[in-house]
Amino acid sequence: MDIANYLSELLGRHGKVGVPGLGFFTQERVNGYYNSAEGKLYPPGYQVQFSSEPFDDDTLVEHIAQKKNISLASSKYFTEKYITGLKQDVVFKEVPFANLGWFYMNNGEIAFKSAENHNEGPEFYGLAPIAIKKFNQETGNPEVGTSESQVSAPVPFTVAPQPITPTTPPAPTADQPEVYEEEETEERTRSANPWIIALIILVVIGVAAFALYKYNPALFNFTKQQAKPGAEQAQTQPAAKTDSVDNDSNKTAPPLLDTASKAISKPDTALKKTVAAADTTAKPEFVIFAGSFKTQTKSDLAVKIYKSVGVDARAWHGPGSGKYIKIIIGSFATSAEAEAERLKLIKEKKISKLSYSQEINEKK
Repeated sequence: MDIANYLSELLGRHGKVGVPGLGFFTQERVNGYYNSAEGKLYPPGYQVQFSSEPFDDDTLVEHIAQKKNISLASSKYFTEKYITGLKQDVVFKEVPFANLGWFYMNNGEIAFKSAENHNEGPEFYGLAPIAIKKFNQETGNPEVGTSESQVSAPVPFTVAPQPITPTTPPAPTADQPEVYEEEETEERTRSANPWIIALIILVVIGVAAFALYKYNPALFNFTKQQAKPGAEQAQTQPAAKTDSVDNDSNKTAPPLLDTASKAISKPDTALKKTVAAADTTAKPEFVIFAGSFKTQTKSDLAVKIYKSVGVDARAWHGPGSGKYIKIIIGSFATSAEAEAERLKLIKEKKISKLSYSQEINEKK
């Protein structure tokens, strides 16, 4: 296993990578320089430096385990085996280390000589060395007697270590706007989806409520009857016209004077004859139902409004009334009398058309 290639990959990302049992490598930036002997201008790049000091780092071992799809223990084993073989070979010869450089022995210690600087990074744009001559340099043929020893040595250069900054991806070019527009459109579509779903749910609920109302309008009667008595409190004219069913349902009819007159016009002897029978046998009693409320306060307010327009109304809560307090009008012996009085009060617009007459079980 040649770990040099894996190390070369990691240096481009991290800048400093440790090798267990050997030391650590760093990648340092080298400024551009001119080699007068070669007549070339070398661009800036990176150069690998090695130190034999121990450095606790498992980045290389983990990277090899991931690349080779092996366990971390196996990766450490193969790495140690490779380093042991490298130390044995470097005693007799120089050992190349991929394209990064090579190892050699220097005074009994392992040393590393870096290869030429690398400029594969995107910040160097893949520049290559440029052959260029100085202005004062002669362009003619060299003299015949000139030997190779007279060639000036290359100008030494110093390595200026600089901190390695993580590379960032290049900025988007002008021919890439459509990609970002599509991503923004997709984000707007995702953010609009919940609102569209909520709107669809509201429309479905509205359609269901409308269909239920068309199917059985009586389900909404109690709500209408409860909402209007407070609004009718300010009305003082008994003959006020209105087309609303809710306003008619909250008006109460005047007391039935006809029934009382009939009872008074009867002879005293007839009244005396019925006293004993009334005590033993309950006679049927018919009344007009003008409305119903959940609370006593609203019921009392409705009775007050009906009485203000001349209708003798009263609150009643008995068998069959359920949870609501009924507003009833009058007391009649027969259903026909109660119905006739109800139609009369409707014609006078004192009670609602939704009112009805019915028998109640209540002793006088």
